[in-house]
Amino acid sequence: MAAFAVGCTAAADAPTARTTPPPSPSTSVSISPEPSTARIPPAANTQLPLDVERTARAFTRAYAEHDARDGRDRAYADAGARAAKLATGALAPTLAEVRPIQAAPWAALRAEKAHQRASVNSVAGPDGAPSATRTSALVRVGYTLTTIPKSGPKRQSEEHLALQLERTAEGWRVVALPWA
Repeated sequence: MAAFAVGCTAAADAPTARTTPPPSPSTSVSISPEPSTARIPPAANTQLPLDVERTARAFTRAYAEHDARDGRDRAYADAGARAAKLATGALAPTLAEVRPIQAAPWAALRAEKAHQRASVNSVAGPDGAPSATRTSALVRVGYTLTTIPKSGPKRQSEEHLALQLERTAEGWRVVALPWA
């Protein structure tokens, strides 16, 4: 299930000196001290149904937002558990798994007593992907991740997440994180 091992990068394992905190468990690892103005433009040829877009936005926020302040999240897996409510199949239980590789980045976020907020900038079909159907959709979500430590300046980074969604009896649900 390597495809579901999203949440950390190999950089988190490397024994290197850092002057900035490790990356969040999202698909991108860029951390910049200044807000970025880059945005992922929506695909010109793909119109997504509104309920697909709503589910993709809600899943992304649940998956990417973390709160390492006292009395809040205990691990990155807490966000995965929130996101699992919008997932189905083999992905749902996998999202809430605690992964040892996430311990060091989580400890760094806890040391800052930081919380992270995701602001979705775009939801679109990836370039070259098939259009959404009545039962299936592949989407790319672009978002700004803002890390707000208890003290010190906030940091922003531009992130993205690919989602495969399927219509279920409960509505649209995420079934996979392609390319993760």
